[in-house]
Amino acid sequence: MSEFISFRREEIEKAFEGERRQYFAGDLKKPQKLPFLFSENVEVGLTSYDTFTSEPAHRHSVATEYQYMVSGRTRYLDTDTGQEYEFQAGDFFAVRPGTPYAQKSEPGTKIIFIKEPSINDKELVEMDEKVKKWLTAVF
Repeated sequence: MSEFISFRREEIEKAFEGERRQYFAGDLKKPQKLPFLFSENVEVGLTSYDTFTSEPAHRHSVATEYQYMVSGRTRYLDTDTGQEYEFQAGDFFAVRPGTPYAQKSEPGTKIIFIKEPSINDKELVEMDEKVKKWLTAVF
C-alpha cells in the first residue's frame, strides 16, 4: 500500500506558537502539537529560536545527532576540549554519542535535526563557570 504523509507549512507554523521545537517522527513520549509519525529508529524535527537561546551542557549516550541549518547561526562548545564550533544557514553537522556540549543560537535560527536511534538518552553534564559565562555571552 502506498502512502504519503505530510505536514503543510501552515500546520507547522501553527505548531510553533509558544513552542521552539516540533518533532515530526520518533518514538516520542511527550505530546506534540502535530500528530508525529511513530519510529523506533529515528527522530526528526525542527527547532526554531525566535530569541537568543542557550541550551545547558549535555550529551547523548547512545544517539548520534545530525543537524542541518535552515537559517540563522548557532554555536556549540565541546565542554571537554573547549573547542567552539559555529554553524550558519546551509551547514550540516553531526554530534557523536558521548560528546558533551553546550549550545547557543541567535534569533531567527532554524535547525532540522535527526537523531538516531529514537531514544531519550540526554544526560546533563556539570558546567563550570567558564561554560556558564560562555552560554550567556551573546554572539
